[in-house]
Amino acid sequence: MAARGDPGIIVRTFEDIDCAFPSNLSEALALLGDEATRGKLLAGGTDLMVQWESGSVDMPVRAISVKSLPELLVLKIEGAHVSIGAAVTHWDLRAAPVVRDALPSLAAAAATVGGRQIQMMGTIGGSIANASPAGDLAPALLADDASVVVASAARGERVMTMESFLLGYRKIDLQPDELIVRFEVPVRKEGEKEGFRKLGPRAAQAISKIMGNYRGAIAGDGTVTLFRVALGSVAETAVRLHKVEDAVTGQALNDGLIAEAERIASDSIKPISDIRSTADYRKWVGGRLIRGFLEDLKASPSG
Repeated sequence: MAARGDPGIIVRTFEDIDCAFPSNLSEALALLGDEATRGKLLAGGTDLMVQWESGSVDMPVRAISVKSLPELLVLKIEGAHVSIGAAVTHWDLRAAPVVRDALPSLAAAAATVGGRQIQMMGTIGGSIANASPAGDLAPALLADDASVVVASAARGERVMTMESFLLGYRKIDLQPDELIVRFEVPVRKEGEKEGFRKLGPRAAQAISKIMGNYRGAIAGDGTVTLFRVALGSVAETAVRLHKVEDAVTGQALNDGLIAEAERIASDSIKPISDIRSTADYRKWVGGRLIRGFLEDLKASPSG
């Protein structure tokens, strides 16, 4: 796309986009299923509008607004899972009692995304679809072992794990005729504990240098019965640290095990250096986050 300000070159503006406003999921899927009416999915627009305006991503010819689709606004407990529609906002995630009580780590992560205006517009589906390695919600969904439900008019619903859905930098497992419908997140069980930490250049409205989430449980004898942990800003996409999980699960949680888990974490992540931080710093902090999560779990085994 040509840069703004180039003489004699016409650049499309927001007013040039042909927008469709389906009233329900079936209408949206029908639009996506036909190449003649298919368009870029738009919910809160907090990522896409900036990308389009800056010229880093070409403005689409067509856009389909999914912000108000009732099927994408679901937020409730269904059996052992919390069902979270793709159009649920960050503000809803941080404020809704069902999320704060059942998924406190996800609520904490949502509370760090931008300011109140961004939180009230940006959606969980848009955040995950953007697939930024610095996105604050992905590690929480990974640590909570969430599933992603997508749908198309031709094939119906398709369910996959968050880990398999995130393919790489800005890449997700979503076909052109599909959209994200909802996330199914296991409810935190009695005795399980969660935690979230984020490091940025300032206390608020900061893009993460590194962030992480965990969910864990420990038995009365000090044995780790559950430990899932994920970090962001340490690879092309947010990642589960399976080597760390395997090293601690089933083991007595003591100082030696915590030190070993810290070492494994630092050695296993592959961060880059950028304007926000160096790779060496991220590797060191990644290990320290794991240490902090395990010390937190050890200090309060009952959650």
